[in-house]
This record gives sequence, C-alpha cells and structure tokens, in this order.
Amino acid sequence: MIRRVGIVGAGSMGGAIAGLVASAGLEVVLLDVRGDDEPNAPAQRGLERAVSNRAFLDPDAVGRVTVGNTDEHLSLLADCDWILEAIVEERETKRAFFRSLIDVVGSDTLITTNTSTFALASLFPEEAASWRERFFATHFFNPPRALLLTEVACLPEADRARFDWFVRFLERRFGRRALVVRDSPGFVANRFGIYSLALAIRLTGEIGLTVEEVDALTGPLLGRPRSATFRTIDLTGLDILVLGTGSLQESTGDDYSLPPWVRRLFDEGHLGDKTGGGFFRRDGDRQLSLDVETGTYRPYREPEIPGLAEVHSQPFPERLRAAIRLPDPYGAYVRALLGGTYRYVLEKTPDVAVDLPAVDRALEWGFGWAAGPYRQMSALGPDLVAELIASADHGEPALLTRARKHGGFYPEGGVLEIASDDVIPLDAVSTAGRDRQARVWAELERRGVYDLGDGVVAVRVSAIDQLQELINSATRATWPQALALVPRLEGLGYPYGRMLELAEAGDWQGVEDVVAGVRRGILALAESGIPFVVVLDGQVRGAATTCALWADRTVAYVTSVLGFPELAAGVPPLGSVTGLLVRGVTIPGIPAAGGATTGEDRPTSEPVGLQWFSPAQAVSIPSAARAQRLGVLSPGDVVSLDRDGLLETARAVGATLASSVRARPVKLPALGEGGQTSLRTLVTEITAQANLPPATREVWEQAVAHLAGGVSIAEALAHEGEAWTRALRDGEVRARLQTVVREATARRR
Repeated sequence: MIRRVGIVGAGSMGGAIAGLVASAGLEVVLLDVRGDDEPNAPAQRGLERAVSNRAFLDPDAVGRVTVGNTDEHLSLLADCDWILEAIVEERETKRAFFRSLIDVVGSDTLITTNTSTFALASLFPEEAASWRERFFATHFFNPPRALLLTEVACLPEADRARFDWFVRFLERRFGRRALVVRDSPGFVANRFGIYSLALAIRLTGEIGLTVEEVDALTGPLLGRPRSATFRTIDLTGLDILVLGTGSLQESTGDDYSLPPWVRRLFDEGHLGDKTGGGFFRRDGDRQLSLDVETGTYRPYREPEIPGLAEVHSQPFPERLRAAIRLPDPYGAYVRALLGGTYRYVLEKTPDVAVDLPAVDRALEWGFGWAAGPYRQMSALGPDLVAELIASADHGEPALLTRARKHGGFYPEGGVLEIASDDVIPLDAVSTAGRDRQARVWAELERRGVYDLGDGVVAVRVSAIDQLQELINSATRATWPQALALVPRLEGLGYPYGRMLELAEAGDWQGVEDVVAGVRRGILALAESGIPFVVVLDGQVRGAATTCALWADRTVAYVTSVLGFPELAAGVPPLGSVTGLLVRGVTIPGIPAAGGATTGEDRPTSEPVGLQWFSPAQAVSIPSAARAQRLGVLSPGDVVSLDRDGLLETARAVGATLASSVRARPVKLPALGEGGQTSLRTLVTEITAQANLPPATREVWEQAVAHLAGGVSIAEALAHEGEAWTRALRDGEVRARLQTVVREATARRR
C-alpha cells in the first residue's frame, strides 16, 4: 500500500508530480537542495510554482505537502512507501543520489526515476542489489495535469506482480495512461518524438526552408500540434531540447545532432519564451523570426506554400497523403521527414516497445500526434512507406517487409507482433484497456445511449427538460438495472435562453410550459424506478450540479467545476433546494447547517447540506474534491483522477446500486421552527446579495415556506417552478440572469 510519497527534485516536473500525487489524497514529502539563506527555499519555491501552474487538481491538496532539503531531511524519506527521483537529467548526479538513499529507505520501499533519456539499468547503483526487484522508471510528461502519459519500465529481475500492481495503481489512482515500455534510453515517446523533431530541424537548413514554412508543414498538416516544430521548442525551451538530444545521442549513438545555427542560438541564451524569444521573438509590435542562413532576426514572413490550403481542407489521413505530393521543395521536405522518421521507428521498435500500438500511443499521448507512426503508415499503405524510406536512401526494415506480406501493420483488426511473424488481437496489447475506454466514450457520444455491461446503461444528457423522455426511452429500449447519466450541457444546462425570450415577449404561458418541462425532467430523477449514477467532467455548473444532487451516486473527475452561477442573480435553480432537502434525509454524513452530521438518529427539524448554498460559496466550486467536502457531493460519491475510466467506474458503482434499496422519501421532512428559520435565512442571504427588490424576495420566501411543510416531492418542485416563473416577471432579475447565462456560456467555450 502506498500512503506517503517522497519526491526529490522540486523543479517544474517534481513540483507538478507532487501536485498530482497530493490531489490523489496521498501525503507528499518534497525535497530539493539546501538553499543558501533559507534551507527549504528551493523546495518551497517549487511548491509555489506548482500551485501557480495549477498542478494541484484539487486546490486544497497543497496542505498534504511537506517541504524540506536533501542535506537535513533525507531521513523523512524513511517513512515513504514510494520515492520518486526528479532531479537534473545528469546520469552521475542521479546515480549519486540513489547511493545516498541506500541507508535511508525501507526494505519494501518502491524507488522510481523520472528520467526521460537514460535507461534504467544505467542509473542503478551497484551497491543496492536488493532494490533490483522494486526499482522502476516512471517517466511522467509535463505538465502531468494535461499530458496523461507515463512511461513505465523495470529491470529484468523485477517483481512482476508488484510491477503490474504499480502500473494499475498509476492508472486508477492518478489517472495516468501508463505505458509499459522496454528499458532503453528515452523509452518510446522521447526516443521517437525527439528524433523526429531533430530531423525536422536539420532538414530545415538542408532543404532551404524558413522556420515559418517548416511550422506550416509540421503542424496539423501532419496531424501534429498547432505549435508544430519551432514554436513548440520556444514554448518548452531550447535548453530542454539541447539537453535531451545530447543525452539521447550519448546513450544511443544515433543521430540526434542539431545544426550549428541552432547551437549558436543556444549559446547566445535565446532559449524561447522563458528568455523573451528563441526562434521567434517580439520587438515591440513587430513579430520577428530567426533567419536560418544568417543567424539573425528578421520580420516574420507569412508562408506562401502552393496548394497548402487545399490540402488542409482534407480530412486526416487523406491530408497526409496529399502533403507528400506538395510541390518541391515543400513536398520534398515532407517526404524526407516522414521517410526518415518511419525508417527510424521501424528499425528501433523491437528495442524499445512491447507492441506496435504502444509506439502509436506514446506519440499520441505524449507528443499530441493525431495518429502515431504505425497508424500513419497503415493509412499510407506499406508500398508508399517503402517508397518514402527508399527515397531517404535506406534499406527496407524487417517490420515493413512483414507488413507488406500481411497487408499492413493492423491487418484485419489485429496487429503485427514485434517478436514473431504472427498477427495478434488488439485486445491482447498493453494499451487495450485505455483503448477500450476511449472507444466507449466515442460510442456514447455517437449513439447517445451505450450499454456499459453488468446491467448499466449510459445515457448522454444534452437537455435537462428532456430528461424524462431520455430516461423513458433508454429504459424501454435497453431494460437496464441502473443508469449512468452523463450531462453534456451547453451553458448552464437550463433553458434560460428560451425562458428569457418568452418572458421579454410577455408569453407567460410559454414560460410556464418550459418550466413544466424542466420540472418533469427533475421529477423523472426523483421517481426513477431504477438507481442512477451521474458522471461529471469539466464545467458542470447549473443543471449538471442539480442532477448530482438527485443522483444515487456521483462519479466526478476531480477538476470538475460545480455550482450554481444563477445564485448571483438571486435565482436558485429549479430542483436545487428540493434536491438538497431530499439529500438531507437520504444520505448520511452530509453536514447540517449548524455543523452537525446527519445520520439515522438525526432529527428532521434542521435542514442539511445548505450551509454552502449561498452566492459566496455556491456560484462556483473549483473542484469536485472541494464539493465533496462542502456536502454538495455526498461522502459515498467517487471523486476520481482517472478521467479515461469515469464510465468504467460508473459501471461498477451502478452495478452495486442495482442490488440495493433506494432510500427515496415520499415527502420532504417537516421542518420545525429552527429548520424553517434556517431556510428563510438562506433565502434572505441569496436575495440580499443579489440586491433583489422586496417583491421578488417575497416570492422566494413563500416558496421556501411551502417546502418546509412536509409536502411531496412533486408538490415541492411545483412550488419551486411557480417561484421561478414569478421571479422572472421582474425585469431586473431577467437582466441579471441574462448576464450570468452569457458569462457561463462564454466560459465553457
């Protein structure tokens, strides 16, 4: 079991990993070198940088991190279950650090390195023979918040059961796309990604293109990120590239060389955005670019490549094939880049990867390629790939010969096996689990309804006023035992636009009809004959948060932003107040307004879960983890870092709920004097902060008075709906609500 993690090296990578680990609920010891004045200053600065860079998926998790320095606090690592090294990418420096741990770490402690260019075996200290079974590589990509790839490798003597457990731990606890790779320099992603990047740079001067032209050719045209080649280097730092290519060239003996004009830029300290400019820079209002031939800066030149616009209009991978046929020198550049990259990948894959899809996923997950090299080569066909490689003046690699024999790298739904001439099922490869999860998400988006298995059916929710129809349709068609509702809602998810338009036109019957549709949707949640799980991810304020209040359970990605922006306009969303009162009698463990905790012996005179329901707190709750601490989500809900696996988790939760008894009340609790006072105080706070006129305040006070009397859920929702309609009669309320909706929609986009 891993409960406490020691991270050594508080640079951009170490600090970011600390934020990730702490956000997963684990304690972290973050160490760096001793500072000159303040001993812990380097580690503290790393922690502060991680906070400012939003490395903490749960903003409150920073309290789980303890900082220190390696001179005085190395002993803190003795109590850690996992120690991760993230210091400078220098072989001997890393080896020296590992030797310093020999007398510190426990006999069961996992030790991993975040190296990006060195083989694991080359870093292992010979004096630590007992570590060989628990010494792993964990190569995180930066920033971990956005790039989910983590390459994982072990030594031949590793405890495979423990290694396999650790890989699953990285996936499920931290949401990593853990890619098992061979122990080789640079592993897979950097080995191939940096090679292609270095080749793209060398070809720039050899073929005689400008940096602008190369970026136009090596971005989305080839299925790569918009920042392409030189803009990417400016963003990440030329020093990082120089260090990486140097380490890889030293470790592999392969050609990762950079041309003299790039080295000169590095020597002059022009490292990219971090130094005010690299290949591109600004001079006042002018955008400047590096002239490859002269090594000086000149005004930016918009590239003019014949036929490029037409090629861009084609879908990928047809675009890839068309790019090869661009007129020279541009087509020549594309052919040389692809041919050289493919040749290197084909030759080195047996040394670095466990299967071909792992190569594709490494470049897709780590470098943002739309399709990895083997998927690209499959799209082009082995014959054309052979031509590209031949044009690069190289012989035909063995893997390509085998692909020509079988009709491609992914023949008939399978994939070529690296170590044999066999074709194996895709379900047998290392990335099968993550690939399956991606397919499920894609199918849900395409169909709107998807059978997750175990009697659980996922339903994509695009409108809260259509919930009744969606649930009825899904249950009639699939006969599920539990539902997983996945809100994908525009703006705030309530039909405020239609309501406001009708109100401005004076069509109050129309407003009432819209409200009735919303009320029926929420009532469908309340009266659902089967349990349901709500799956939250992203900006889920408004109707999605309301759905969570009514859910039997919620599965939420940790960074999901919940809340009710409508409260800023003095309008509690329909179903929210009733939903909170229902939760108070069905879900133990939600804090009451006075701070007490609900349970079976809780009196019904005090409303629960309302202490957070005010504009000050409830407009926007920055993480699902905080929402759970506030009581917006219940203690039994799942807050996860595994974004890919949300539907899989929902399936497991839904399958458990299918055999349980739903604790839905027939009526709301009859609140005593104290409870009614709390509700009135809440409404007064909401309406006062919104500065609503007295008449509108009275509307909500009357609605709350009805809710406090032990009415049925249907009656309570009817009272809320009536208050909604009456509040919209106030022009100022409509104006404020319009502003809120506009801002929420813009934020989501």
